[in-house]
Amino acid sequence: MLAVDVGNTHITCGVFEGTEIEHVERVSTAQCIQSGRFFDLLACTREGSSSAVIVASVRKAVTEIIGQDCIRTQAVEPFIIGPKTDMGITNSYKTVETLGMDRLVNACAGHHLYGKGAVPLVVVDMGTATTIDYVTEEGDFLGGAIAPGLTSAYQGLHSLAPELPLIEISPVETIIGQSTNECMRSGIIVSHAAMIAEMARMMARQRQTEPLVVVTGGYSAIVENNLPRGFIVDGHLTLKGLCIIYNLNKC
Repeated sequence: MLAVDVGNTHITCGVFEGTEIEHVERVSTAQCIQSGRFFDLLACTREGSSSAVIVASVRKAVTEIIGQDCIRTQAVEPFIIGPKTDMGITNSYKTVETLGMDRLVNACAGHHLYGKGAVPLVVVDMGTATTIDYVTEEGDFLGGAIAPGLTSAYQGLHSLAPELPLIEISPVETIIGQSTNECMRSGIIVSHAAMIAEMARMMARQRQTEPLVVVTGGYSAIVENNLPRGFIVDGHLTLKGLCIIYNLNKC
């Protein structure tokens, strides 16, 4: 089974054997749109090699390309995640039509893999945007917050202050920078980890609970060593969620 998570910047694909991830690959969302092709960009599939495809997407244009390509090259009708898809959780979001399906998929994965009906969750996804969502112990998705992503914030800063140096987006060991480069890296990367930690703490205080915090997304590994102990970092949470939903719906 091929699980496909379409984000604004990247498309992340996971090949599953049962519930185990065998291979993970990322391709450019923009390249997919520009070429009008999807499977041609992947190294992990050949024509006719995917017996089932499940897709969560925040880009309608890419959803259409993948759908057409699945039929053209794989002879498979993809299962497209929607707001009414059975995920084994409840959705209490007020504007369902504007909700990115990746947020629901992450909530589903967090609830089934980590909450397990025993504890509430704060689920964080670090991509183009950083989403921070609350899921009750019973599996009720309440919503949360959408913040600029780590690199989105950095690019915004650099566009308004072009004299600042370009920095490497990589894990930071030193919080107190002693050069402008180190200060920027701390300010961009460590402060993002601090924002996540404080938002989780504030959500817990508002709900008067002690939720488990699960962090995923392409930038999660970069901030991992700056997050509080007890936070779970699972870089493949969304793909695992797609696999869970696939099995729930017996696609």
